[in-house]
This record gives sequence, structure tokens and C-alpha cells, in this order.
Amino acid sequence: MDTIAWPAASALDAAAGSGWGGLWSVLFTAQRAVGALVQVTSFAEGLDLIWLGEELRAACDDVATRHFGAVAEAVAADLGPLPGLAHAAAGRAVVAGLLSAVICRADELLAEDLTGPDARWLAGMTSLLFAARVHLSVAGAR
Repeated sequence: MDTIAWPAASALDAAAGSGWGGLWSVLFTAQRAVGALVQVTSFAEGLDLIWLGEELRAACDDVATRHFGAVAEAVAADLGPLPGLAHAAAGRAVVAGLLSAVICRADELLAEDLTGPDARWLAGMTSLLFAARVHLSVAGAR
């Protein structure tokens, strides 16, 4: 796999902090990374990525609405553009890693309060992003 200037997803996840603010931070970074990936992919793959970007944007907005105080102190990271089509596979790998981090963080928050007001939302979001991560990984293997 080719290398890009983007940091590894694990480094981004570690820098994001914990709790709801950390979840928002990784969601935001993933959303911005998907936007950069759209710019260097085919039209057909771009449509799927646009859908994923919108889902991530909606999830960011939901977390910001539900946990404003935590998000107000969160770190927002934009990885910048990908240099070109040759880096799309590496970009997909970073996005897949960020989606994995979001899923793990959401599961941790869900385990803290299985019956709280955010439980249904967290379960739905993780299911959707798990499917998106599988699709993203398969698209990269084609």
C-alpha cells in the first residue's frame, strides 16, 4: 500500500480524547477524510462516499446537540487533501480505521449506560458505520 501524509487512524484516535468529545472528534475527522477521499475517486465510488460523509456529518451534529459541553472542548482535525488517485487506497485504509475507532468508542459509551437516552442512537449509529466500514473495505479490494 502506498503511503500518504495523513497520520495513522490509531494516532488520530489517541489524540482525540475520551468520552463524548472524543467520539465527536473522531467522527469529525472521519467526515473530513471522507470528503478528501471523494475528490480522488471514481464517480460511482464517490457517490457511496458522499452518502457516508453525510451520515458522519449527521452523527457529528447529533453528538454536538446531545452533548454540547463535551463537544465544545473537543479537538477538530482536518487531514487535508489527498495528493491524487494513487493515494486513494491508503486514504480508504485511514477512513476505515477511523470508522473502527468510532465504533469502538460508541460501544464503550453504550456499555456505560445501556438504558440511557443515547443507547438507541449509539446502537443505530454503530450498526450503520459497521456496514459502511465493510463496504469501504470491499470497495478498496476491487
